[in-house]
Amino acid sequence: MRAFRLHLLFTVAVLVLPGAAAAAPEGATLASAVDSAWLRSVPARTLEARQGEVEAAGATARSWIAASPTLGLAQRSDRWTDQRDQRESEVSLSASVWLPGQRAARETLAVRSTEELAAQLRQARLAVAGEVRQRAWETAAAEEVLIEKRDHLQHLQELAEEVQRRVKAGDLARSDGLLAQQEALGARIDMTQAATKASEALARFRVLTGLRELPRLEPETIAEVAEPFNARLGAARASERRAEAALRVAEATRSAPPTIGLSYRHEQKGALPAPERSVGVALQIPLGSAARNRPVEALAQTQIATAAAEAAQAQAGIDADVAHALEQLSNVREGLEAAVARAAALREHAALIDKAFRVGERGLAEMLRARILSHEAGMTVRQQRVALGLAHAQLNQVRGILP
Repeated sequence: MRAFRLHLLFTVAVLVLPGAAAAAPEGATLASAVDSAWLRSVPARTLEARQGEVEAAGATARSWIAASPTLGLAQRSDRWTDQRDQRESEVSLSASVWLPGQRAARETLAVRSTEELAAQLRQARLAVAGEVRQRAWETAAAEEVLIEKRDHLQHLQELAEEVQRRVKAGDLARSDGLLAQQEALGARIDMTQAATKASEALARFRVLTGLRELPRLEPETIAEVAEPFNARLGAARASERRAEAALRVAEATRSAPPTIGLSYRHEQKGALPAPERSVGVALQIPLGSAARNRPVEALAQTQIATAAAEAAQAQAGIDADVAHALEQLSNVREGLEAAVARAAALREHAALIDKAFRVGERGLAEMLRARILSHEAGMTVRQQRVALGLAHAQLNQVRGILP
C-alpha cells in the first residue's frame, strides 16, 4: 500500500510540477501568444516566402521586354567559292516587347497578386489566432477542473480525518470511516485524471505557441462594429480580383508580343578601298487568333467562377457563424447566472447538512452527498466562466478581429 501511495505521488508530481515550475513571461497576453504561434506556423512561413516570388513577378511585369534579348553574330566570305575577297560581318540585337495594353494588364495582375498574398497572410494569421484562442481556453478549462478536484480532495481528506477521530472515540461506526476513506481515495483518483488532462492541454498549447505557461486570460472586449473587416472574406474577394486580372492578361495577349531588332553590317568588297557599313532595323509582328489563348482564357474564367463562389460561401459562412456565436454567448451568460444561483443554494444546503451531521442529526452519506453536489455546482460556475471567455473569443474570431 505504501509503495502504491509513493507511485501515485510521483505520478502527480510528474504531471503537475512541470507546468507549475515554468512561469509565464512577464506581461504575456493572448496577443503575444498569437505572435509566438505565428512565428512557429508552417503555412505562415510558406506565405511569407512567396513574397519574394510575387515581388519578382511584379518587377517582370513592369518591364517592357517580354523575354531576354537575343544577340546574333554572322560572318560571310567567298573564300571557298569565287575568291574575290568579299567579306561580310553582321551583329544584331533583338528583343520581344510588350504592347502598352499587354504591359498594363500584366502590371494589374502583379498588383492583384500582391493584394491576394496580403489577404492570405491576414487570413492565415486569423486562423492561427483562432487556434490559439481555442487551445488557451481549453487549457484554462482543464486547469479549473484540476483546481476544483484538488480543493475537493482536500475537503474530503479533512473530513476523513475527522470521521476517523470520531470512529476511534466511538461516536461513529467503522463503516462510516471506511466510507469517508473511500470517498477521499476516489477524489484522489479524479484529481490525478484531471492533472493528466490539464497537462495534455498545456502541452498542446506549448507546442502551438512555444510558451511555457498560459498568459493571463480575461474575457475579450466584444467589438461592436457594424461591418467589420473579415480576413476570410477579404482573401476570397482578393482571389476573385486576381482571377479577373489573369483573364484580362489572357485577353490582351492573344498574339505573341512583337519583336524589334537592330543590326549593324560591315562589308568588304574586293579592291574597294573602304568597307561599306549599314544599320538595319527589323520589326516582326506575330499574327494571333482567338483560338491561341482559348484554353488560358477558359482556365481564367473557371478561376473567376470558383473565387466568386468561395467569396459568396465565405460571406454566408461568416453571417451564420456570427449568428451562432451571438446565440452561444447569450446561452452561456444565462447558464452562468443559473450556475451562480444554484451554487449559492447548494452551499447553504451543504452548510446546514454539515451542521446537522456534527450534532448527530444527519448521517454521513447524506452529508457527503450534499458536499459532492456543492462541489459540482462550484465547478460548474468556474467552467461557465471559462465558457464565457471562450464565447467572447469565438465571437471576435468569427468577426475577424484579432486579440
